[in-house]
Amino acid sequence: MTEILSDRRGDCVQIRLASSETNVLTTEMLGALSAALAEAEQSARGVMLCGGDKFFSNGVDLEWALTQSSADIRALFLELGYCILKIMESPVPVVGVVKGHAIGGALALLLACDYRYGATGRVLLGKPEILLGVPNPYYGDQLLRFIAGDFVASDLIYTGRLVPADEAHTLHLIHGVGTKEEIEAMAWQQLLVLRDLAPEAFAESKRMRTGRFCADVREQMSARVARQVEIWHSAEAQTRLHAAAKRLAR
Repeated sequence: MTEILSDRRGDCVQIRLASSETNVLTTEMLGALSAALAEAEQSARGVMLCGGDKFFSNGVDLEWALTQSSADIRALFLELGYCILKIMESPVPVVGVVKGHAIGGALALLLACDYRYGATGRVLLGKPEILLGVPNPYYGDQLLRFIAGDFVASDLIYTGRLVPADEAHTLHLIHGVGTKEEIEAMAWQQLLVLRDLAPEAFAESKRMRTGRFCADVREQMSARVARQVEIWHSAEAQTRLHAAAKRLAR
C-alpha cells in the first residue's frame, strides 16, 4: 500500500499518512514523508499533514523494529529526527490535524507543525516511551518541552499517560478541537489563513521561532540517538518492548 498520499489543492498540498490502519512509523515511511514535504515546499504555499480515521499514527512499528539491527534502529531514529526538522524548518506553513490517536513519535511529528488540531471523542495523544523502558528521543523530549513547557512536558513524559484531544487543547499541545467530521476542514481553513500571509515574512518569523531549537537538535542528535539505541538494546528495555509488541499484536 502507498504509505504517503499527496493531494494538490490549488496552491496548497495535503499530505496523508496512509500505510495502514495504524500508520506505524518505519524508516522507509519517514523517508517518504520527508520526500513528500520537500516536493511540496518547492511550489506549494502551505501543507496540511494528516492521517487516518482511527490513527494519525501509532508511533514506531514495534514488531518491525524489534527485528532490526542496532544500525537499523539508529537509522530509524535519525530519520524521525530529520523529518521533524524538515517540518520545523520548512519555509511554508505546515498545519497538522489528527482524527485518530497520535502516539510516541507520531505526536512529535504533530508537535513540529505550526498549527495543530485534534478531533474530540476518544482520540488520544501522548508519549508512553518511558513505560516501554526507553526514553523519548532527544528531539521528542525537547520538542514537547518547547511547545508545552517543562511542567506539562515532564508530567506527560514521566507518566507516559495518554490524553484526549480536549485535554491536549487545555495543555496547549494543540490549537483547536472539533468533531471528526469537521476537524480537517477546520485545519484547512487555518492553513489558508497562513497561506495568505506574506511568504518571506512568514518564513522569517518561523525561523526566529524555531531556529535555536533546530540548531540544538542538529548539534545533539547523533550522540543522543546513539545513547537511545544503547538503552533500546538493554535487557530491561527489550523485555518491556517485546511485551508491548505482544499486547499490540492481540
